[in-house]
Amino acid sequence: TSSYALPDFPYDVKCILAEKKCPDHSMRIRIIEVLQADMTKYLEGSLYPNSQQYNIVVNALLQAYPFLDEDGNGFLLWKRALKDRFKYVRRPIEDDEQVLRNKCKFGHRRGQTRKSSFAENKPDDVQMQVEIRFLEEPVHLEGSAMDVHIKWLKQEYTKTQRNWKEVDNRMNVTIEIRRKMISDKAPLKDILRLFPFLRCPYQLFREFQLLTHMDIYKKTVEILEIYSENILSLYVVRNNPINIMLQENLKRHTEEDILKYMKTTAACLLLPDVFGDDSSLFAAVNEEVKVVTPVLEVKNPFNVNSCEFALYIEREELAQLDDCTMALAALVAAFHVFDIPCPKRIHRTLSFLESLVFEQCNLLHTDPVSPHIMAGTSHLHDLEGAQTVLEILRNSSQRTA
Repeated sequence: TSSYALPDFPYDVKCILAEKKCPDHSMRIRIIEVLQADMTKYLEGSLYPNSQQYNIVVNALLQAYPFLDEDGNGFLLWKRALKDRFKYVRRPIEDDEQVLRNKCKFGHRRGQTRKSSFAENKPDDVQMQVEIRFLEEPVHLEGSAMDVHIKWLKQEYTKTQRNWKEVDNRMNVTIEIRRKMISDKAPLKDILRLFPFLRCPYQLFREFQLLTHMDIYKKTVEILEIYSENILSLYVVRNNPINIMLQENLKRHTEEDILKYMKTTAACLLLPDVFGDDSSLFAAVNEEVKVVTPVLEVKNPFNVNSCEFALYIEREELAQLDDCTMALAALVAAFHVFDIPCPKRIHRTLSFLESLVFEQCNLLHTDPVSPHIMAGTSHLHDLEGAQTVLEILRNSSQRTA
């Protein structure tokens, strides 16, 4: 797939792209439809591209037309839209052998779609009581106006092709009531029932950015780019089962992008062991999730075609994720967005990550209790335990730069 070339777009699409104009919603759909059809043809009829294949196609699009990378979030936006299109195409094809095989693999029954993780069969009047209870208190907008936005978001979430710009606008408008619910410790299932788009990784990252002015996904990419090789070279992880599994799988591949993907995945999963933390509070690898705090579920981490990453909170799946980079970003974002206290046995790992995300590395020497890195997250405070390892990683990365 690394030799992928963009298709010849229809004339009307070419005209818009030639003028370097940002396409409207309908034109974006046209572009995605063409890319999806071309990908299916290129992959010899496959309806299940892997994450790497999505990445290559979206990267090709943005390299050819950089103006499509809106506000630096274009990659995630276009990748998400392309994935949505494949879901839409797969939905009516019940008899396609590959669709049936993958539905069995991912737990679908024939003719049914997977239920949302927190979906509950509660009567509508109970749901409305929950909504009314949280809309009674005024938050700049009148309750009725807020209700309109929330109802629209809930309806839009059920659609296959969503108007993401409008989703962004309405999530902006409703952020204050959302933050109030979270600060008042409303049940997570109620928050997600009113704001189901928080299940989407992009919206989780966007919420994080609205709160912190930091692009968590971009920062996570940078962190793993800089530190992955150095993490894998540490003596403490040499005999770790994850590292052993990695070494066995590296022998089976020669493609540079696959080798890099595997090493990045391993480095991500090894982070808690580097800092002497409890890895079960970070990721459940090929096993059942057992903790209630945000944690990753990882299956077949080194199989490019069948690996699965998901974020769990309260032992329920919140979001499916493309790869370890997105998974790590989602894990850090979840603690912040939902204001969940960090367990003591994983705090060194998350302190390391947040110190890099918020570019607070200098505080390791002067202020081990970095207060108010972000409102409501001072529980991620004890950086002292991570100081030595971070210094080793930083010095090593400088030598190899």
